[in-house]
Amino acid sequence: MGEGSDRADVVVVADGGSTDGTRDVILDSGARLLEGARGRGPQLVAAADQLLEEGAEVLLFLHADSLPGAGALAAVRTAFDGSSLVAAGLAQRVEAPGRAFRWIEAAANARVRRGMVFGDSALSVRASDYLAVGGFDPLPLFEDVELSDRLRGRGPVRLLEDAEIQVCARRWEEEGVLRCTLRNWILRTLHRLGVAPRHLARLYRPFRRKAAD
Repeated sequence: MGEGSDRADVVVVADGGSTDGTRDVILDSGARLLEGARGRGPQLVAAADQLLEEGAEVLLFLHADSLPGAGALAAVRTAFDGSSLVAAGLAQRVEAPGRAFRWIEAAANARVRRGMVFGDSALSVRASDYLAVGGFDPLPLFEDVELSDRLRGRGPVRLLEDAEIQVCARRWEEEGVLRCTLRNWILRTLHRLGVAPRHLARLYRPFRRKAAD
């Protein structure tokens, strides 16, 4: 695509066995479908490998409950074009009213400014730098934390202030903002203290949306 385009050149979706029609939506959209890998780490590894095979120069990773805002992909292209930028994150916008969600956004954006870009901020990384630091490890949890740690030691990482990632609030709304936030803090602290992600994953249950009424 031309410079400044607000469309991805290639979209890859890793599906771990969904039964809700996700597969049909992916195929109808023209995206590449990867089936089989289960768990976020292995799925991200598989998706990145596919993007690299397609010749992508910048990789952008999204959670299934998030969507780039208008102009975000064009902003990513511009940020990496002709610069020494290693990685970037988008400004998080939780799709729900309330002071708690504004605080969550502010905390996530401040974290990116410190050079730590997690999946909920749409981690974008130059392909050459992704490969240079070894890419994602196929971990059940905190695969984005460990990659981000390695990337920020390699060169500039920044928040793209005017480019938004829109994040669904359903998990917070159904599980409770305080409960989700405290659990995440505790798990991240344990990870920093050296507890293996495979053990921590047992305390972080996958989110399952409730069936519509």
